Amino acid sequence: MQFIDLHAQFERLKPDIRRRIDDVLAHGQYILGPEVAEFEAALAAYCGTRHAVSCANGTDALVLALRALDVGPGDRVVTSAFSFFASAEAIRLVGAEPLFVASTPRPST
Repeated sequence: MQFIDLHAQFERLKPDIRRRIDDVLAHGQYILGPEVAEFEAALAAYCGTRHAVSCANGTDALVLALRALDVGPGDRVVTSAFSFFASAEAIRLVGAEPLFVASTPRPST
């Protein structure tokens, strides 16, 4: 099921994407280069916060959030049984136990 047309989106953004890739290749700072600081500042402004921290992927984001909440061994974390496996993986990576639940709508009264 295709929710968005990524090809059409890329075609529209291609000149900017190519220019930014060329910038990175020119300066060679592939890890934590100026683009990361720029992105984090823009994200913080968009969210209305002073700081934003980017990471490599959604699993890392979930792990960071769980660690920020001091979730770890001995904890159980409720998560959807109908989710991508990274949800449970992140919980296990911090040493906690995932507790799977099935969410169903409440009958109307």
